[in-house]
Amino acid sequence: MAKVHFSSALSQHTGVQEITIDAPRVRDLLDALARRFPGLETQLAGMAVAIDGQIYNDADYQTLQADTELYFVPRLAGG
Repeated sequence: MAKVHFSSALSQHTGVQEITIDAPRVRDLLDALARRFPGLETQLAGMAVAIDGQIYNDADYQTLQADTELYFVPRLAGG
């Protein structure tokens, strides 16, 4: 199960700082989070996902392993 860590701003919407979710891909994980925490999907829109230390701006189809750790981070624009 992937472990999701929430920042203090996001944990205000979840009531927890981390949770484990069984999902094969990030998109499935996001769907599970939206079902469990109504309104969280709006907060996560536009955020990047750090998966085991690697940041992805479009992570929907990234696969997740049993020991994966995820963090949601603001997207940064390059220039």
